[in-house]
Amino acid sequence: MARSSLKYGYYAALSLAGVDRLRRLMLAREKKIAVLNLHRVSADPSPYWPPMRPELFEELLKYLAYYFDVRSLREIGEKQGKKPIAVLSFDDGYYDFADHALPLLKRYSMPANLNVIPQCAETGRPIWNVRLYDFLAAAPNKLIDQIDLEGFDQKLASDDEASKVRFGIAVSKFLKTRPRAEREDLFRSVELMIQDHQVPGTRMLTTGELRQISADVEIGAHSYSHESMGFEPQRFFEEDLEKCCEYFRTKLEIPLDIYAFPNGSYRNEQIDHLRRKGVGKILLVGEKFAEQVSNVLTRITMYGGSPAEVRMRSVGF
Repeated sequence: MARSSLKYGYYAALSLAGVDRLRRLMLAREKKIAVLNLHRVSADPSPYWPPMRPELFEELLKYLAYYFDVRSLREIGEKQGKKPIAVLSFDDGYYDFADHALPLLKRYSMPANLNVIPQCAETGRPIWNVRLYDFLAAAPNKLIDQIDLEGFDQKLASDDEASKVRFGIAVSKFLKTRPRAEREDLFRSVELMIQDHQVPGTRMLTTGELRQISADVEIGAHSYSHESMGFEPQRFFEEDLEKCCEYFRTKLEIPLDIYAFPNGSYRNEQIDHLRRKGVGKILLVGEKFAEQVSNVLTRITMYGGSPAEVRMRSVGF
């Protein structure tokens, strides 16, 4: 609790000191874009992968509405006014986007980009690391201690929220930074634990639900199966992209002109292939502001536990 209070006070002090104003001025002067990358907006807490609470998301929208020119990805090439440009970019396609984020976006008349994983929309199953987070949130600590991944020695340090967040990030990162075949082999024992305990999975948007909201948001692909493409051969990437194109063409009936690399993992030849296929906007992570002159855009990961922290993170602090 003391650590959380200290963190909240730290961001509040930065905001009061006008640090966010200086960064906004720099953004506008250098004509860069704050592409803010979000995942979940939900009132349901998850200690291992906390979503942004709806009231904090609304605080973010109020801040952006006052200080930024919030645009869709397709609008960022248009002439800039005095305000810096921001884009809201969501990944994965969770149901809580339609339940919590979209109503607030409509209330504040803000556009957004939503990058979906067709395999999840078709099967209803979230990606493996979200199934892992769901399991960790439901399992007792003694069961979590039984997780055995060769090469991963970290254990859950304590029962406090900060330790759970650190453990969830560490185990997910350990598995993300491996080729699909190696990860699946390592994760098999954990998958069996998840199945044995019948942990309910986070709800994903279905294809039908995506079709219903496609007029309200810019929908892009987050790959077909959410693999770390920097670790996969070029042929795998190209075949995965073809599945995305087919899904967008036949199921969503919209063009695929936005692609977000999963886990920020990519190689330059994959970007070149996307350009040859006519994909207009290519999204990375990078944790830095994007350049207006490029169709390859870096993004800043958004999270936070207080209005001041959300404001500061929105300006890349």
